[in-house]
Amino acid sequence: MRFLHILIIMTTLPVFAAPHGKLCLTFDDRFFDSWIKADEVFKKYDAHVTFFVCGKIDLEAVSALKQLQDAGHSIGLHALKHAKMVKYTEKHGLTAYTKNEIMPQLEVCRKNGIRIRAFAYPYSQRNADTDKELFKTFDFLRTNCSLVKSPDEPLEKADGCFVKEVKKKQLFYGFPASGNFNMNEVKAAMHRAAEENSVLVLYAHNITKKRRKNHITDSQLLEILEYAKTLKIQLCGMNEL
Repeated sequence: MRFLHILIIMTTLPVFAAPHGKLCLTFDDRFFDSWIKADEVFKKYDAHVTFFVCGKIDLEAVSALKQLQDAGHSIGLHALKHAKMVKYTEKHGLTAYTKNEIMPQLEVCRKNGIRIRAFAYPYSQRNADTDKELFKTFDFLRTNCSLVKSPDEPLEKADGCFVKEVKKKQLFYGFPASGNFNMNEVKAAMHRAAEENSVLVLYAHNITKKRRKNHITDSQLLEILEYAKTLKIQLCGMNEL
C-alpha cells in the first residue's frame, strides 16, 4: 500500500524537460571590459559563452581571460596578429602560421592555466589544408556560415550550420549575430537546434549600447538569451561540447 502511495505521488509530480540543443554564443577580438560587464547577464541566464582573443596575451589579457574562465566561460584563440591564414600560408607555409600566430598566444595561456580547445579563423579564411594543420593543436574550429549557406537561404534551412553529433575534431560554421541581423531568422534557427538537439554557433565582437557593424547590442543579446530560456536550449561554451 505504501509503495502504491509513493507511485501515485511520483506520477502526479510535474515533469520538467531537460535542456535540449546547444547554442554557442561566441565573441571575437579583445573587448575585455564589455565582456566582463556582460557576465552579470550571462549568470542570470546560466549562460556560458566563448571568447576568441586576438593580439598579445599580456598581463591585462591574462587577468581578463582568467576572470572569464573562472566564471565558467570558454577561451579560444583568434591569432596573434589576426592574419588571414590561407593568404599567410601561401607565402610562408602552414607550420609558420602555427609558430608565429598561434604558439605565442597558446604558450602564455598554458603557463597561466587558461584552457584552450578552440580557434576562430580571422576573417573566416580557411581551406582543408589549414583545417588539417590547426586540428593538430585544437579540437574545434569556427568559420563563417557563408561557406555552407547561400545569401538568400534562411539560417534554419542551412543544414551545414547545425551539428547533430560533435566529433573529436569539429569545424563549426557560425552565423554573424551582429549589426542589423534578422532576429526572427536567428530565433527560427535556435528553435530548430532545440527541436533536433543540435549545436548552433553564433558570433559577434563587442557588446554595445548602439547597433554597429560586427557588434551585438545589449538588447539583442538579451532577446537571444530570453528566447534560449524559453526553448530550454543549453547555452554553453565550446570547452563544454
